[in-house]
Amino acid sequence: MIHGREKPGLLDILLDHYIVFCVFFALLMMTLTGVGDVRTVSMAGLLLCAAGLAQPSAAVDLWVFIPLVLYNGINMASSYAAHGNVTEGYGGIQMILPTIYLLTACMDDSGLLLLKRMCVVWAGILAAAGLVGYVAGALLGEGAGRMGGPLGNPNASGIFLVMGWFAVQKKETERSRADRGTDRWERIFAGLEPVLLAALALTLSMGSFVAMAAGILVLFFSERKRGRKEWFRYVCRTLAKASFGIGTGLLLYLGAARSGAGWVCVPLILYVLAQAFYWKDLECFLQIHTRMAAGLAAGGILVAGLAVGMRPAAFSTFAERLEMMRSGFSYLTVAPVFGVGPFRWRLLDMQDGGTYFATWHIHNVLIHTAVEFGLAAAAMLIWLVVRFYRKKADACTKASFTAYCVHNLMDTSFFYAGITSFALILAGNPGEGGKRLGGMWLKALFLLLAALHAVHFYNISALQAGVLP
Repeated sequence: MIHGREKPGLLDILLDHYIVFCVFFALLMMTLTGVGDVRTVSMAGLLLCAAGLAQPSAAVDLWVFIPLVLYNGINMASSYAAHGNVTEGYGGIQMILPTIYLLTACMDDSGLLLLKRMCVVWAGILAAAGLVGYVAGALLGEGAGRMGGPLGNPNASGIFLVMGWFAVQKKETERSRADRGTDRWERIFAGLEPVLLAALALTLSMGSFVAMAAGILVLFFSERKRGRKEWFRYVCRTLAKASFGIGTGLLLYLGAARSGAGWVCVPLILYVLAQAFYWKDLECFLQIHTRMAAGLAAGGILVAGLAVGMRPAAFSTFAERLEMMRSGFSYLTVAPVFGVGPFRWRLLDMQDGGTYFATWHIHNVLIHTAVEFGLAAAAMLIWLVVRFYRKKADACTKASFTAYCVHNLMDTSFFYAGITSFALILAGNPGEGGKRLGGMWLKALFLLLAALHAVHFYNISALQAGVLP
């Protein structure tokens, strides 16, 4: 006779949490497709809706879900006004956001926690893949500039890694004794932390570093409830680890990009691997030796100066983005209802003369949304941000979401479906303030979303085939 509960197998875990794996694989796919492909994202959306139709109920915060749907509805109306169809804009891709949110609302607490952990591990895998690809390129003599990573863009990869780094900090701010798997996940997250930091350094994304600094300030402010001495030690430990990990990544960048000898990267990447194995020992050391932690934290000033020195062009780039924002402000009143239309700002700005911006997006998502989709769409985004900060969230989640928002005030990560989905999964807490939906209401919402995904799939296929003008 077998006493006690039999340990569940892999198949049992998959069956118990199949909607978790559906959302996870959708995120995996979107992060590998960059800004996204309408047909691919629409197919993923249909899969998620099919999984949602089988759910008995959901606890969904309608003050988040409805503005998400309204934002996409305005987006599609703007696309129709400018291009004659609802798909030739951003709605075809961003419709995945309310779909993911509604499906996460169907999960229980354990399922949502598992999804968040899997997504953080995925961020670590992408970081490791970026490091390996970077070193391989240096060894093959292909040159080594800023690391774009699997996301294909240094700035996009940067903020993705920043959010992943804040997520792994939860191992120190929250330890649940009731969660029997916490210790195992803590060890995994500890190994991921130096990999995330080293990969982040290789992006040399100044916008991501600024966003990270903003998130760190929120993190420290949120942790002020600790005693004064313990809070000081926590600040020193956190900054010391960040300085140590990013500093190692910068040395790797110098070895690959400035030495001219790719083999220099080999001992450095091995050093990152050693950090991954012994990071928990480093954390214990810093916890005991506060002075050493404070010294390493102060060394972060040198690390920051080194990063800025490696990218002197960052200041001119920032000035260009400010000029881009000024250009956007001049179009706010041109078409305040539905905006000038998706992908129209760049064309209008080119016709007006002045500085040519080699990008389709104003590097401030709020301004870009107001210009191309209208003021109501921008108001929906503001509402979503305000709604998040009115909800209860742990310190690391607040820090991660703050970093994401700050980054979008000077870049365009919002338009990367994988990055925004990652932010929505980490920050979303649909159960808090949520309304219990079940039966026909929940099925009707998933059928509505499925119909919209099907329309976008048909439209993009017809557009590419020349059936639609």
